[in-house]
Amino acid sequence: MLTTNDTKQVKIVFISGTNAQGNPIRKSRIYKKVNAANASLDHVYAFGQAVAALSDWTLDQVILSVDQEILNVN
Repeated sequence: MLTTNDTKQVKIVFISGTNAQGNPIRKSRIYKKVNAANASLDHVYAFGQAVAALSDWTLDQVILSVDQEILNVN
């Protein structure tokens, strides 16, 4: 019998400045092992905004990634 093990992570992307051509320089931080049962989109976005409020950089994106590991359970 096959089953899945879901893992979620949040990637927060910031604009930390611009390069010589005027293009934005992006920096990102990844937070792993997000509680899959309680991580609604509203909660994830609020988390991204809260982290951005503590940063000197401008918030660019909040990305929620879901990975599914397929397990063979006998």
